[in-house]
Amino acid sequence: MRLKSLEIKGFKSFADDTVIHFNEEITGIVGPNGSGKSNIVDAIRWVLGEQKGRELRLAQMADVIFNGTKKRKAAPMAQVTLNFENTKNILPSDYQDISISRLLYRSGESEYRLNGVNCRLKDITSLFLDTGVGPDSYAIIALGMVEDILSNKENARRKMFEQAAGISKYKARKKESIQKLKATNEDLARIEDLLFEINNNLTDLEKQAKRAKKYFEMRDKYRSTAMLLYHISVNNLREKINSLSDQINQKLDLHREQEIIVRNTEADLGQFKKSNLDKEKNLGDFQKKVNLILDEIRNAEGDVQVKDQKRNLLESQILQIAQQIETAGVRLQSLELEIVQRLQEADDSAVEYQKASHQSLTQEQIYIEKQTEFDDLKAGVDIFNQEKSLNEKAIFDLEKTIAIAENQIENIQVENQRLENELDSKVQEFSHFEIQKIEKDQSLIVVRQKITECLREEEIRQEKVKNLQKEIESQNSKIGQLNRSKDAKKNEFELLKSMVEKMEGFPESIRFLHQNWRKDIPVLSDLIYTAEKYRNAIEMFLEPYLNYYVVHTEDEALKAIKLLMSSGKGKAHFFILDKFRQIHKTQADIKNCKKASDLVEVDELYQPLFNSLLNNVYIPDDDKQLDDVIRFPDEISVVSVSGSILKKSEAISGGSVGLFEGKKLGRKKNLEKLEKEIKDLELEILALDRNLVDVKNDLKKLELDHRNSDLLDLRKSETELVAAQAQLQTKLQHFIEFKESVSSRLLKNKSQAADLKNQIQNQNSDLGLARNKYDLLLQSIADKDDVFGKVSAELSHVLNEFNQSKIEVLKWQNRHETNKRELGFRQQQKEEITGKNNEDEQKIAKYRDEVVELKSSLTAARELLRERFEAKKILETDLSSLEREYYEARNEITLYENKIKAAQKASNDLQSDINALKDNRSEASYKIQSTEEKAEIEFSMKLSQFVPDQETIDMDEDQLRDRSLYYKVRLDNYGEINPLALEAYEEMKERHDKIQEQRTDILQAQEKLLETIKEIENTATAGFMLAFNQVRTHFQDVFRSLFTADDDCDLILLDQNDPLECDIDIIAKPKGKRPKSIHQLSGGEKTLTAIALLFSLYLLKPAPFCIFDEVDAPLDDINIEKFNHIIRKFSKSSQFIIITHNKLTMAEVDVLYGVYMEEQGISGVTSVDFRKYDHEIVLEEMER
Repeated sequence: MRLKSLEIKGFKSFADDTVIHFNEEITGIVGPNGSGKSNIVDAIRWVLGEQKGRELRLAQMADVIFNGTKKRKAAPMAQVTLNFENTKNILPSDYQDISISRLLYRSGESEYRLNGVNCRLKDITSLFLDTGVGPDSYAIIALGMVEDILSNKENARRKMFEQAAGISKYKARKKESIQKLKATNEDLARIEDLLFEINNNLTDLEKQAKRAKKYFEMRDKYRSTAMLLYHISVNNLREKINSLSDQINQKLDLHREQEIIVRNTEADLGQFKKSNLDKEKNLGDFQKKVNLILDEIRNAEGDVQVKDQKRNLLESQILQIAQQIETAGVRLQSLELEIVQRLQEADDSAVEYQKASHQSLTQEQIYIEKQTEFDDLKAGVDIFNQEKSLNEKAIFDLEKTIAIAENQIENIQVENQRLENELDSKVQEFSHFEIQKIEKDQSLIVVRQKITECLREEEIRQEKVKNLQKEIESQNSKIGQLNRSKDAKKNEFELLKSMVEKMEGFPESIRFLHQNWRKDIPVLSDLIYTAEKYRNAIEMFLEPYLNYYVVHTEDEALKAIKLLMSSGKGKAHFFILDKFRQIHKTQADIKNCKKASDLVEVDELYQPLFNSLLNNVYIPDDDKQLDDVIRFPDEISVVSVSGSILKKSEAISGGSVGLFEGKKLGRKKNLEKLEKEIKDLELEILALDRNLVDVKNDLKKLELDHRNSDLLDLRKSETELVAAQAQLQTKLQHFIEFKESVSSRLLKNKSQAADLKNQIQNQNSDLGLARNKYDLLLQSIADKDDVFGKVSAELSHVLNEFNQSKIEVLKWQNRHETNKRELGFRQQQKEEITGKNNEDEQKIAKYRDEVVELKSSLTAARELLRERFEAKKILETDLSSLEREYYEARNEITLYENKIKAAQKASNDLQSDINALKDNRSEASYKIQSTEEKAEIEFSMKLSQFVPDQETIDMDEDQLRDRSLYYKVRLDNYGEINPLALEAYEEMKERHDKIQEQRTDILQAQEKLLETIKEIENTATAGFMLAFNQVRTHFQDVFRSLFTADDDCDLILLDQNDPLECDIDIIAKPKGKRPKSIHQLSGGEKTLTAIALLFSLYLLKPAPFCIFDEVDAPLDDINIEKFNHIIRKFSKSSQFIIITHNKLTMAEVDVLYGVYMEEQGISGVTSVDFRKYDHEIVLEEMER
């Protein structure tokens, strides 16, 4: 198998399509550092399936995609393809040419391809298994991996030996088998635990299943008898319901007649309300109109306020601008005078400048003539003349500098005077503005205090308005609630009164005596009253006596009995008050219980009777205490608060509490209390209505007593003062800035003048010295030659006059320029002030136009406001009239409603009878439903689905009840059973059998796996030891060929008993050295040792191709020759790809690929076939 070519595109720095051909035995790859040489090796590792980014020098795998440069876009994907020629059929494939590809997209999607067809990484790994080719095989070695081999990092030596020995697949199979064995052992342990648990539970379930089966047989017999009893009970209740339904229908007919009367009256009321609807609508429309007018008035007032404020602001700005124009006019007049003065001074200085210039020219001509004369005489005194010239120039320069400085001082003094004059005038103006600002500030503080006070008063008023509105709302809500409560109590009163008058709920005998006997004799239930909480309890205890009449003597009772006997109206019971004396019986206090006699209210006349009836009767505070009723002594009676249970000395009774229990007790007393409560509610409603009227009057006063107009005036004054204050502040700020600027300028000018005076003083001193020197020089020249001295003296005089004339010219020139500059400055000020005045006059005209428009708009707005106030007044008058008509109609509606209530009362009486009958029918229906539900809950069967069996169908009700009770008692005493035991037992037995089968299968699988692991270990051990011994022999031969024949080396297994897992030690001792470990060797020796080991592996199992990435870097020239020699020797059986920087290695390759970066960040490749050249010539060319 040969490696034909490598195709790269978009991988790391290889942005473009790059193809590298490997047609020769030895291929070299060279290039400068950073050019991308190692990226070629990374590409080969990557396409072979490398998954670790660290091995490819990456932070993350996506970094393999070309990331772009300043000039090139990033690549969308990375693609690498390796092409092989399967010449020796090393690869298990039918194809002669094989290509593998790997693609990675920026989206993270990845593809592997085998001959252009998508495949899995596993397919590629399987293809190259045991061929010596892979991302981590010994066929690809980098310099860093040499150290890994020598230091055995991450067990690198053993991996290489296993690859060479071809046992990798055995180790993989062994690892897979061990994992399966581990999973099998875990399954077996789990199965054993399950079997242990199931065996323990199976015995218990079998016992429970037998007991449950017997229980179900008894339950079926009990269900048959009980269901038949339920069926008989339901039939009896249905007959009762039919009878009650007939009575209800008769009452309903009468009730419908009363409802027709109510509906007719309600129809008349509806017609009247409909006719009154227009009045309500008109009233609502008028209220909306009034509210709309009020909104318009508020909007108009706000509009007037805003426009008035804007007008005042504009008028204030007009006054301010007029003041500015007036001030500017005064400044313009001052500037006009200054401009005229400066023009005159400029003209005068120009005349003087011309005179000085003419005089200077004349003096210059005289000087030139005298200089010419002097030059004719200077032949003998050249040295003195040169020195004289220098002195003359120095004197002139000094005099010129002094004149300029004096002129500058004069100009500074003039400017300082001007600035001080301007500052004095501004100070006077500033003092006036400052006084005005203080006055405005004080006025603004006063106005704002008034505004704050006004706002505080307004907030207090609004808070009072809100509180009154809330109070009105609360009063209305409370009145409505009280009205509803009053209506409810009235209805309750009417209903209760009707029941008392008709004696509903009482026997026929009592009703007869009530109609035909004395009305002043009360029934016991009417004499007593108690709190709602205790009614059920008291009623339950007194229930046998509630229908008893309470008479004073036995004669009264006998008369009533005779009347009943003669009329045939049944029997009645009587309590004789004379028989009850006021005897105070002491009742013991019982913890958490109340005495019944303390909980009732009765008249004093009847107190002995109730003290006797309720003697030693107690009511516990909590129903739960009744669970322990036996703890109470037999001489007392106990009744629960809810009335659900009653214990007397001889008996206990109780059960569920009905809906109407507690309603018989104290009807007359209750009527009296209801009547009192209704009167109290009416009085409370009347008081609330009166209070509501007072609150509404207070609210109306507060709503009218607002301070909006005062607040508007104060806001207007505040706006005007703030505007004036801002204007004054701006002027003061401008003055401060002007003052700071002038002060800074004056200080600068004074400093400059002082510097100039010091300069003049120093230069005058220098000028005196220069003139003295010059005079001495002239005297020396005079001593030489009288004539020459005379000429020199004249020349000195002429020169002095000429220099003075020049100084005078400069003086007047500077003065003239200063006048021109000051004149330009004044003219510029004049133009600026004139332009500002024009702009201000335009603003005044604009503001005046706006003021006129605002005044016109204000007039219209005030007129609109007046009209809205008049409209409001008219609408409020009409609204009062409509409200009066509306309330008159409401009184008519009240009359109709009272008529309806009277008709409804008669209907309600009938409805009460109907409700009582319906309650009885509902109770019967409830009992039927309860019976059916009880049967369904108890036996999980609907009563309609029950079919009696032959054994019970002929029994009567008593026999059924006895038999049902018999089975019920047996079931209750049978004890607890597991109802699911039968089903659970069958399921667990089936599960036990299945798990037992699984255990057998797992044991067989465990045995097979152990045999497989043992077989793999034997085969792999034999293969490894054979390969190891061969490599050991090859290593000794190759090592001595790289070093010397006398060198000592060896490979040692550190644990002979476990050759597949133990470490492999390398012994390397070059001649003359005795290192304790391989790490003590030099870098070159360690590299040669690693190379010897690699080639020993190649001798055992040659790799189709080998890649060395700068492995030769640590070697010197002698060892490089050895390295090159062994490469050439092994190239007959394997291809070699060598990345190197060494020239000797380059000389040995067949083809050399150069990697370069013509464009920054993008690698390119070019090739050279070295076999066409002499090596020495090529090396010499490379050295050049």
